Amino acid sequence: MIIQPTLPADCCLHPEQDVISGQVAQSIETDTQQLATALHFVNLFDTISSATFLEDCQIIKPVTTIVNEFNPFELKARPERFIPILEARGGTDKDEFGHRRDSIPIANALAKAGSHSAIFQFLEENDGTDIDAVKSNDALYRFLQQVANGVVVRVNPGTLSAQTQMKIDQILRDLSCNENFVVMSHPDVVTSLGAKDALVRIRHLKSGLEDTEVYYEPESFKMGFRKSIAFQPRVIKQNRGSQGEGIWICKLKDESAYCSFYGESIVDLDTELVLMEANDNHVEHHTVEEFLEWCINGRSESAGEWQSTGKGKYFDGGMEANAMLVDQRFLPRIVEGEVRCLMVGSELIELVHKKPAENGLSATLQSGAVYTTYSPDDPKFSALVSNFKEDIPILMDAFGFSNQPLPLIWTADYIMGETDNDFHVGKTLQYVEIVCGLISPDYLALKQSFILFSILLKVNSTAVV
Repeated sequence: MIIQPTLPADCCLHPEQDVISGQVAQSIETDTQQLATALHFVNLFDTISSATFLEDCQIIKPVTTIVNEFNPFELKARPERFIPILEARGGTDKDEFGHRRDSIPIANALAKAGSHSAIFQFLEENDGTDIDAVKSNDALYRFLQQVANGVVVRVNPGTLSAQTQMKIDQILRDLSCNENFVVMSHPDVVTSLGAKDALVRIRHLKSGLEDTEVYYEPESFKMGFRKSIAFQPRVIKQNRGSQGEGIWICKLKDESAYCSFYGESIVDLDTELVLMEANDNHVEHHTVEEFLEWCINGRSESAGEWQSTGKGKYFDGGMEANAMLVDQRFLPRIVEGEVRCLMVGSELIELVHKKPAENGLSATLQSGAVYTTYSPDDPKFSALVSNFKEDIPILMDAFGFSNQPLPLIWTADYIMGETDNDFHVGKTLQYVEIVCGLISPDYLALKQSFILFSILLKVNSTAVV
């Protein structure tokens, strides 16, 4: 069966995509009866005909893509199973049709599992000045309250401004207060595991780095960085953004000037640094004082001239915007690449070796890195997998979510340590930060597994995920 998006009035159109592989489709069809029994939702509304609801439908039609000819704007009663996909309009994660490449496949998988779906997009509100965007986001919230049984959230970090993202996160929290409403995944879990300070929370685990630090405000960063860079090369990572923007590999220009042990000394403000940004491997030369200024205040006279396409100001918005910088040891074997563990819940699905371009350090596709996939049982990475599996059962404890399950889809990126059997968590426990170009045939099957896992996980459960 080919699942086709269709176009009602004022809605978006996405080209036909049939991504259900035979094996996965068979698995889904086998479980359909079980899902139909388990996923029984009570209709909370006998009819949906209020003037407010009809007005909300008109408002959100321009941010809606209809999938599989299911039109949520023509409902006479609440559907038993309606789980739409939520995106943010714009951003670098979209295809030529304005959607994430995995949104339609996820919607198709939901349909195969017996649930209706559609794609809705949140809009940037520009500090509340874009009235139409505010109305659209508010209308979408009310619409979801009345019609949906859950949502799959596919909003890429950094697409929306901090203020708009905070509003969307609160919308998701409010929706999750209904025990019959599934939010996949809850913004608090996403924020905790997806933030760069996750590296600090797991530094005591099997593959952590004990000397990892986090700075939540500029003054601690000024002193902490001057101490850490005096000892050895460091990686400074902002909490927002993606694809390596705002991640700096920092070295002293005079590499003979490093001290003998951590905390022995701090560098002077006029100490010269060599800086490489991970998004494109470009190199800049600045003093410590200029680097501090860039990270705190962005482009300014005292920051000097910067080639970066970013804006700096990594503490902008404060803790309310989850602004922070993580300071981590630089691992020289990054030149050999990173190994990404692609997870569905507690199950390791695939390993991806991301090898940087020659003479490069960044492992992003944008910088020219080459990606090679491996099965979880490949002997090449047996030590990594063994250590990782020891950490998995206690990860949620480390984040203070001992009563919550693991995220539905997440990744952990590892960098090779001093020996071939020595691996360290090299980036963050990321929530579904999948590079769009990394869509292998096996990955399409993963998406279907994700849907089955996520739905079954939440049946008759009030746990927040």
